[in-house]
Amino acid sequence: MRYFLSRVVQALVIISGITVSVFFMLRFTAGDPARIRGNIFSSNDVLESYRRQFGTDRTVLQQFITFLNGVIHGSLGDSFRYQQPVTGLVLPALRHTMLLGFTALVISLSLAILLGTLSARKPRGVVARVSGVIAIFGQSAPLFWVGLLLINIFALHLGWLPSGGFSSWKNLVLPSATLALSILPSEMRVLSASVKAELDEDYVRTAHAFGLARRKVYFVHVLRNACLPLLTVVGNDMGMLLGGAIVAEVVFNFPGIGSLALVGLNAHDYPLLQGVPIVAACTFVVVNLFVDLLYTVINPRVRLGGAS
Repeated sequence: MRYFLSRVVQALVIISGITVSVFFMLRFTAGDPARIRGNIFSSNDVLESYRRQFGTDRTVLQQFITFLNGVIHGSLGDSFRYQQPVTGLVLPALRHTMLLGFTALVISLSLAILLGTLSARKPRGVVARVSGVIAIFGQSAPLFWVGLLLINIFALHLGWLPSGGFSSWKNLVLPSATLALSILPSEMRVLSASVKAELDEDYVRTAHAFGLARRKVYFVHVLRNACLPLLTVVGNDMGMLLGGAIVAEVVFNFPGIGSLALVGLNAHDYPLLQGVPIVAACTFVVVNLFVDLLYTVINPRVRLGGAS
């Protein structure tokens, strides 16, 4: 319980820090949303009317107090661009982003478990060499370039998959594959090293001596213990998935928080630009907290009391 409470307090501190930082960075670096809504020929009276409507005519401190009061009551304000509550815009977009990220995570974990385990069993085999090539390509190729390459091959030349939008499961294939390739190398490398270490443990030789099937030893006992370091990587990958999803959503015109943030950035929409990172940070912190607590389920040797 002490470990859980400490993690919750850490999460609240991180989210609070991100909230304050985002608010003031936007106020001091972004432009005037009134001029975005108007035009270069708008009179000062028109611009002041927009500023009163947006609340940007008040001091930064007054805006911050109003913003905090809204956050406490579960409101992130109203979007300047859409004239709607930010939560009503961000949460549906977040569901699309989470679906995209979850699909990419399933693909990367499936390939990492398969390729990492086979590479550990035969370090100089064909699978290990192919895995090395995939890892190098995934680490060195920019995310947007991989996305454009997949669009060029599978959408334009072969015509197998749509190039963008979101109307069916086919629209998930290319962006999720692009994201999966970006996180696959780290997962595959960590799992392969962990499996190699587990294969040298005494319990593996004992299991073979008792005549257990080789497949059961590898994919039940060894893999279960080897997955604990992988969980740490998966928790860190959630941040990469959320950040990479922004790039992938722009490349594939996918209706997630990345596309929504781009619209807010172009419109200098303060509430929308605040809502996206705050919701994304909350999601990332909650997922990492869940991953930490999942340690004890996968490996009973880990105890929350000892971890704290």
